[in-house]
Amino acid sequence: MARRQLRRQGDDDAGGSRSAPVERTEFNRSAARGLDILTAFTVGDQFLGNAEIAHRTGIPKPTVSRITATLTELGYLNYDDRIGKYEIGPRVLALSYSLLSKLQVHTHARPFMEELARESNCVVGLSILDGLNVVFIESALGDHPHARRASVGFRVPIAFTAMGWSCIAAMNLAERAETLRKIEAAYPKQATEILRNIQQAIADVWKHGYCISLGALSPGSNAVGVPYLHPDGRHILAFNMTAPDSVLTRRAIETKWGPRLVRLVQRLSTTVAGRPLADADSGEAAATGGRASAAQHAASD
Repeated sequence: MARRQLRRQGDDDAGGSRSAPVERTEFNRSAARGLDILTAFTVGDQFLGNAEIAHRTGIPKPTVSRITATLTELGYLNYDDRIGKYEIGPRVLALSYSLLSKLQVHTHARPFMEELARESNCVVGLSILDGLNVVFIESALGDHPHARRASVGFRVPIAFTAMGWSCIAAMNLAERAETLRKIEAAYPKQATEILRNIQQAIADVWKHGYCISLGALSPGSNAVGVPYLHPDGRHILAFNMTAPDSVLTRRAIETKWGPRLVRLVQRLSTTVAGRPLADADSGEAAATGGRASAAQHAASD
């Protein structure tokens, strides 16, 4: 039953559902630059000056100056006269609030994540796909001293993370091909290794429901990821568990925590969709409908 559902979803993907992005007929360069400036601020940044923003974005400094002044006037940036630099303003929060309130996944997932974090002494995270990154929207801590929460809004690259590989596995064929092309362009020297890891992860998601990262992002830290396709069919998310390799070993992942994370996603799917997944107790049951693409990809290899 699970395999038939996956293949039907794969046929839908091939036929146009969640297919290649629609070609844009209009593109506003000024709006794009404004968003580039806002996303230039990372977790470690409190303040950035116009010169720093220009360097990060590649936008000419005079243009940056005009846009940051506009964003400050609108409340998306705050300006500190003492140091002549900008910080993210409170109005940015309204943008994320509207997305999170619409998704509601983190609200339903939180008790499941906290339960698993306590049981495993790992950090359990939930992220959403955003281009070549995933962005954390929720996390839960275990009781072990090594545990450190990933803040909401923290971004990690999809090329090096179990979360990212899970999201790629949940894409349809057209989306995945475009994403892999972008990854190759972004990391030309590491492309061969990255693509090999991704192909293995896709196969593992289809076979087991989860994929494993052994120090790919941070040496000495292992992770397991499971994809979750939002019921609206338009948002790809992923759950992960991460901990030092002395705690989260490959054997522990394969014998216990990988299947437990898959079960978390199945429980969430039941809660959100209001119906149980077919073959929920099967090791080969789909963690999410998005795994149809992984099945289709594996079949074509």
